[in-house]
Amino acid sequence: MSELETLREAAVEELADLWRDLDNARRFAVNGEWSMQCDWLEERIKRLTPLVGPTPWEEIQISLLERGIYQRIHADLGIDVAVDMERVAKVRESIARRGSVRP
Repeated sequence: MSELETLREAAVEELADLWRDLDNARRFAVNGEWSMQCDWLEERIKRLTPLVGPTPWEEIQISLLERGIYQRIHADLGIDVAVDMERVAKVRESIARRGSVRP
């Protein structure tokens, strides 16, 4: 693997980690929705995404999809992402049936 391929792979992994971090930051925000840390993470996501492409929606935390945060951030970048919200709803239903719902 070339150094460029290794760097790209690291950036793709970092981007996926930033989405997880954004979900956690949102959950722990004082108002439960958004914080300055969320703003900072969003800016980092916006810096990396054009370089490596969007993280597949299937790898994104369900609450970010349900609230349209993933979609909004990409729209801000002019990147079209199609999320199968029917599939997202089925995953949420499955989680609810298991009794581990976390909005």
